[in-house]
Amino acid sequence: MGGQTSSGGGATGARSIVVDEPFAPAANWALETDDSFVLSKAGCLETLVKYQTGGGIKPMLAASWKQTRPTTWDFTLRPGVTFQDGTPLDAKAVAGALKHALAAKTPAPGFSPETIAAVTAVDGSTVRITTPAPDALLPYRLAAPNTGILAPKAYTGSSTNPEGTCTGPFRITKEIPQQAIQLKRNPKYWNGPVKLASAEVRFIADGAKRATQIQTGEAQISRKLPVPSVQDLKGNSSVEVLTEQLPRTTELVLNNKKAPFDNEKVRQAFQAAIDTKAITNAVYQGAGQQAVGPFGPGEPWTPDGAAPVKADPAKAKALLSEAGVKPESIKVSLIAYNEGSGFSDLAAIIQQELKAIGVKASIRTADYASVEPDLLSGDFDAALLSRNHLGDMPDPLGYLTADYTCKGSYNLSHYCDPKTDGLIKKAASAKDPDTRYADYAKVAAELQSRAVDVFLVHETESVAVASGLKGFAVHPYYTLTANLSLGTK
Repeated sequence: MGGQTSSGGGATGARSIVVDEPFAPAANWALETDDSFVLSKAGCLETLVKYQTGGGIKPMLAASWKQTRPTTWDFTLRPGVTFQDGTPLDAKAVAGALKHALAAKTPAPGFSPETIAAVTAVDGSTVRITTPAPDALLPYRLAAPNTGILAPKAYTGSSTNPEGTCTGPFRITKEIPQQAIQLKRNPKYWNGPVKLASAEVRFIADGAKRATQIQTGEAQISRKLPVPSVQDLKGNSSVEVLTEQLPRTTELVLNNKKAPFDNEKVRQAFQAAIDTKAITNAVYQGAGQQAVGPFGPGEPWTPDGAAPVKADPAKAKALLSEAGVKPESIKVSLIAYNEGSGFSDLAAIIQQELKAIGVKASIRTADYASVEPDLLSGDFDAALLSRNHLGDMPDPLGYLTADYTCKGSYNLSHYCDPKTDGLIKKAASAKDPDTRYADYAKVAAELQSRAVDVFLVHETESVAVASGLKGFAVHPYYTLTANLSLGTK
């Protein structure tokens, strides 16, 4: 990630902005879910460690940390930080927040009892975290929004309450369920003055509507825009479009435990039938790259020589024949959730490509929150998914563990192979990054060759900002920051 930044003009402390986001909170602010990313992007929730643009980490609420034993880490808290309700950020509060995360019914993939043995407050400013096995990546885990720290009173009700309990530059003052949250600056923010006076984050699943709001000036930041809208906005002098390569891949998830996808040759047939080059050009209009597997070209954990699978309908038919499966006997349902950029068009293209080899596919569209239970339980055939492999933590370990181990908490493919589990476990214990990355590459090659899923496109994200906005950078965790300001260009 290059951290492309807006180049707008001067700041005015009394300014307010509107941010359009595609995903609304869906789990009553439970931090073990993607709701934590909503809070982080809104400038409310903060973590012990900060994920830097480019993949590194640096101190945030923790001033420093050290590994005192192979399975023990001590985190020293930043002095003088208070929660927005005025209570101090101390070791007891931090340990309590992290214990709450561990006690969730379905903990976050990167921070769960499988990876964390204990969290204790050593003294007022030191939090000790022990792991079941040596974990060189523990500080990276604590940069993920799922490990965000809220004040003790956030956890006293039946659901998590982030209003007034964050440490970030913006405080939630009002929530309009499923529509918006309103925020005001935190006047006692620990990391300097907050330039904007207030903000509103709106949750709008319709990408075209998000684009319209930035075009008309109703919003000042609009994230994850559809490619056609980006082309329209580029001619608008009052809007600046920032495009960033993402550690994110759009894939067709195949349910490996359910026929016909429990047959590897059938999965490979689907892989051969789908033309990723045509998809990249037609749906993404070149704003992306043909997928070479779960990881994009140039990443340190991508297998050497990784290349896209060439579309070959004849090969697809031959693979089905080898599997002993007649194409006309296959009837699958493709899930395309509404929040996915271009997913309805993508599903329609895949439907036609499968029809060309004699396979009948229907399309189901719905909001993601309504289909996720089916995905997790395995009550589906295939589904389009946009997945960030650095979302669970700023290293692919979290993603690979969650998505492709037998007990993975987000194993939508329902794939289970002891060999893959062993490679991922081996990588987790490696202190040397090159060794770890080599193991990740082996896993990636296996997933691609066995067509566990059909990896389609490595994504970019296009964000439109008002031309007078200053201090904004495209980032998967942070949108509203203390440094944002709005003036005139």
